Amino acid sequence: MRRHLPTIALLLMATNALGAPAAPPPGPPPGYGCPDAQYRQFDFWLGKWAVTTTQGGQAAGASEITLLDKGCAILESWTGSNGGTGHSLNVYDQADGKWHQTWVGITGDQVHYVGEFKDGKMQLLSNDISTPARAPTIKTMTFEPRPDGTVRQSGTASTDGGKTVQSSFDLIYTRVK
Repeated sequence: MRRHLPTIALLLMATNALGAPAAPPPGPPPGYGCPDAQYRQFDFWLGKWAVTTTQGGQAAGASEITLLDKGCAILESWTGSNGGTGHSLNVYDQADGKWHQTWVGITGDQVHYVGEFKDGKMQLLSNDISTPARAPTIKTMTFEPRPDGTVRQSGTASTDGGKTVQSSFDLIYTRVK
């Protein structure tokens, strides 16, 4: 009988005064979803997009950006015009008040960006190791919502600690109806 006392105590705690099992609390658990304004800063990028180069307007690819996990994460699914693919997972982290993006493409390379929505733009920075050269590379990426409903995404890279910076890409996202 002594062996069963802890089990009996647990069963008694799980019942109410009438002997019925205790009901679970109503509704979702505390902290469920991410409704705060910070989590909505990147919502301008949600949707299906045709992507072109800023200079010349050549097709660069297509992208679908969706909310995940009750608005706590944003998933990008990219298909390039050259057949390449990739995904990014974007999250706002309450702990540091920053946005974090991890990009993984068809080459297996990962890029980790951190940044913030500032001056009407999402501005991200990566101080990472680039593959296959395994060289330290500083990268920037900016998403700028434009008055016509398009989004400009541009990026830079530096392999000399920021002494020289070169444009990596400059793209326009146009919504697919």
